[in-house]
Amino acid sequence: MNPNPDLSAWDGATWIGGGDDDLVLYAHYLSVFKACYTMQLEAGSTRAAFVLGANDSRLMDRYKNIYGIQNARDAGYVSFELDISAVDGSKDGPARLNVYRVGYHPDDDAGVPFETLTIPAELIHAGNAYQPHDIYLECDFGVFSIFVDGTGEENRITTTLSGRLQYGGGLNINPVGRGNDYISFPMLADIGFSVPAGQNARFSNLRVTHYRPPCNTLFHEDLSDGATYGGIYADALGSGLTIEDGAYRLAGGTKGTFVVADPSRNAMPMLRTEFSLDDKPIARARLYVTARGIYEMYINGRRVVGGAGAADYFNPGLTQYNVTHMYQTYDVTDMLRVGADNAMGAWLGEGWWSGNVTFSGQNWNYFGDRQSLLAKLVITYADGRSHVVATRPGDWRYYGDGPVIYGSFFQGEVYDATREAAIDGWSEAGYDDGAWKPAVEVPPDETTAYFGVRRDFGGLTSEHHYRDLALIGQIGENIRIVDTLTAQSVQEVRPGIYVYDMGQNMAGIPRITIRGGRAGDHITLRFAEVTYPDMEEYGDNVGMIMLENIRAALSQDIYILKGGDEVIQPRFTFHGYRYIEITGIDEALPLEAVQGQVLSSIHEVTADYETSNDRVNRLWRNIVWSQLGNFISIPTDCPQRNERMGWSGDISVYSRTATYIANVDAFLTRHMIAMRDTQHANGRFPDIAPLGGGFGGILWGSAGITVPWEVYRQYDDVVLLQQHYDAMARYIDFLETRIDAETGLLSEGPLGDWLSPENAKTEPAFLWAVYHAYDLWIMSQVARILSRTADAEAYERRYRERKAFFNARFVDAATGMTVRFDGKTPIDTQTSYAVPLALGVFADEFVSRAVERLAGACRRENVDDEGVTRPPYSLMTGFIGTAWINIALSENDYDDVAYRLLQQRSYPSWLYSVDQGATTIWERLNSYTIENGFGGNNSMNSFNHYSFGAVGAWMINHSLGIRRDAEVPGWKRFILQPTPDPDGVMTRAAGYYDSPYGRIASEWQRTGDGFVYRVTVPANTTATLYLPVTDGQRVIESGRPIAEAEGVRFLGYEKGRAAYTLVSGRYEFAV
Repeated sequence: MNPNPDLSAWDGATWIGGGDDDLVLYAHYLSVFKACYTMQLEAGSTRAAFVLGANDSRLMDRYKNIYGIQNARDAGYVSFELDISAVDGSKDGPARLNVYRVGYHPDDDAGVPFETLTIPAELIHAGNAYQPHDIYLECDFGVFSIFVDGTGEENRITTTLSGRLQYGGGLNINPVGRGNDYISFPMLADIGFSVPAGQNARFSNLRVTHYRPPCNTLFHEDLSDGATYGGIYADALGSGLTIEDGAYRLAGGTKGTFVVADPSRNAMPMLRTEFSLDDKPIARARLYVTARGIYEMYINGRRVVGGAGAADYFNPGLTQYNVTHMYQTYDVTDMLRVGADNAMGAWLGEGWWSGNVTFSGQNWNYFGDRQSLLAKLVITYADGRSHVVATRPGDWRYYGDGPVIYGSFFQGEVYDATREAAIDGWSEAGYDDGAWKPAVEVPPDETTAYFGVRRDFGGLTSEHHYRDLALIGQIGENIRIVDTLTAQSVQEVRPGIYVYDMGQNMAGIPRITIRGGRAGDHITLRFAEVTYPDMEEYGDNVGMIMLENIRAALSQDIYILKGGDEVIQPRFTFHGYRYIEITGIDEALPLEAVQGQVLSSIHEVTADYETSNDRVNRLWRNIVWSQLGNFISIPTDCPQRNERMGWSGDISVYSRTATYIANVDAFLTRHMIAMRDTQHANGRFPDIAPLGGGFGGILWGSAGITVPWEVYRQYDDVVLLQQHYDAMARYIDFLETRIDAETGLLSEGPLGDWLSPENAKTEPAFLWAVYHAYDLWIMSQVARILSRTADAEAYERRYRERKAFFNARFVDAATGMTVRFDGKTPIDTQTSYAVPLALGVFADEFVSRAVERLAGACRRENVDDEGVTRPPYSLMTGFIGTAWINIALSENDYDDVAYRLLQQRSYPSWLYSVDQGATTIWERLNSYTIENGFGGNNSMNSFNHYSFGAVGAWMINHSLGIRRDAEVPGWKRFILQPTPDPDGVMTRAAGYYDSPYGRIASEWQRTGDGFVYRVTVPANTTATLYLPVTDGQRVIESGRPIAEAEGVRFLGYEKGRAAYTLVSGRYEFAV
């Protein structure tokens, strides 16, 4: 294995950064870790404890936790007490580990163990009770695995004194809930020791490490010389603590000894170098740069920026770093000084490389445990000679004590502005870097988890290695600030607690202006999408920001003022939020001082939809905002909680809408690379990409088929189909292996119509069968486009076979009703008709009845999975059905029903959330309801989740009538088929799509018994217009009979519409 891929093209550059002693630990933000220590009770003593989780600031302020707890210093902690009182030689009994949780929950009692675990006599007994014992603690979001004298399964302590076995071998200490779906407690926080009165003990080999391999050390102290000890416990020396024989010795004395301190160390990496340039003209200078982590680059005191002078954020973006890693190229010619000394510097953050990147604690540091930089600056003089500045350890200096103490996407950023003076001018020539040290090479071995680690992949495993790594140039747009919002209001919800409403749920970073601040003051920012409503169940939390749905992401920024006027603007984090809670200020800041900078990979919105219905207009804006907030390097499910992952099912159903709202050709091409990079050896596409794994099945994995198809149809991107075809074919082959040979049933789940109000009724296997057929149909089309004739014919045959199978097993031939695989139990849900109708999987003889049943399922009352009867025209679909329901209705002449669904306001519906103040699309149709608040769904309740916004494609395609031509992808020729609301509730709709050829504008407006239709056809294109008129109806274009209109050619009547060909130009039709 070659862990360091070929860097020959990088002119000697290598990955550089800090060493093992430079790993960053900010203990009060670390919720996943390992700690180990050796402890020895002195003769006559029976109890002593190791302490962690002490002095968590969230528990020292009653307004920063949901229980209203306000601890004094040292009054909140978790301790692990070794108790050998039962094995002191005088009686027969086990050693115990008493776990105390104090100050975390109102029911905690410092005098009563939270739990007592028994230690097997094979590990501790009367013969060795006073010998040194090694204790190992592994914390995964508050669930502790505990080992004694080794880390094998035989050393795991799982049995409590009561005989109860701890679930999964781990003890949950978090009072909010077990695992990653809850606000996480405890953090590592302050650590130390507790020894009762009259007890004495020694602790040595104390070490805190990362949880995920290679488990490098975050904290350890050299205790070899007690006389010169100046470590974190130095202030406690002489107060029950001494350093003796390489150990911390704790003496309980008459009152007991409790000693804790903060083990945090280091700050986010900074790198710099200087170089001299000849005094002659420069033709060009190009900087090629990437990082393991994320970076900001500076040259001669100025930040390196992209086109139009805009700063990029979070480069190099997220890819499957062990397979594909992007670099960026910048023109920095104007930043250099000829005939002078120059300087270049980099600031690094965790990004997606390190820290918390998924909801699983075991994925903390998924790729590696430290950040590093790879760069080369190529300067070409006008005479043709060149000068290269590359990242070589001997040429660069490293600093780990800068102002950015910690920066994490999930946890937030901690910034100490009082440290800015020490780095003033750090990226300029002549800066005194005497306090800096030489950078070192950072190879993947021993810093990444590539060796010996296998990751779960839907029940399978896949080796995580770097031997096939490809460094490639940037694909798609970088992340940038695309908008700046100003706070709309502020409330002092509790004394000193100021909550600012940005008026819009967004993804990005704050920009807070402070005037006349006091040096050393701490300002804390917390971020939320919603506040607790005034309902009895929310008790004392009413009006406060709701963080339960952020789960184990801390999402908190801390800024330490240097004094005077300054701006708080984090570098290495982002948040999904509408509300900012600010504490640490004396009085409310003016609204204009609180801004939100919106981050997105979408730099320009390419579509709009505006109607006579203001609520529908807000729905459209919500869809756009959700795409902005979730297209950040990858298409994520949500931008706020401890997830922010590329769930394939979400982008599969949403991709058509996405292609209208923005030019996402390159963005989704890059995402298909991630799907290929995480495709399993057996051909299975991931449910999540990058990273892989998940638990979706075919409705998720099919994104590897459906997304490139949508991209091709929108942008005529044949290259993507060529690049992706083999992976698509492998996936189809994989699906064949999931078919039961006897029943013919495809089993590739487990998920179905996710979050549908009637999900239990729609058998998942029903939808699996539909998507299998649809995938085969797409493959037949793609193979034909790529001139793979034999493949096309084979896929076509298989498509027809699976389509016939679906109709034979899931449709009652006598009634046309959808049924379960047993052939008897009715399904009869909106989704069960909408999806196969839209995807063309119903047999011809069933289509008309399926359409009628779909319309009927929309018009009738329906009983949801909670047993509640919902009114007619309720939206009963989930992630899968919602994308297709209005399309299925409109393509089968039920536009009236589609418009009724769109404009329905009672729950469940698209507009219900709008009426509740939503500014983005919610994860659930009932993320909040007037009757039930958050409905007990606090632990999975995103308020920015684009999946239910997939109706956006219908708005453009059917309401406005801007549609692709099935025979001519890429908009050289297209369809215009405006569809006014048949019921007249909506009286006007207008909008556009900015195609590769220019803007296609469409507007219709009711005028008494008729309507006016205005359209723009861009240059070098033609459109086929279908107007909803019949033979004999008069049509006027720009005041003339349509027969006399220039650029208009009548084609005939089709299905109650008059067809015309339009050349480029602007038209106004009156009917």
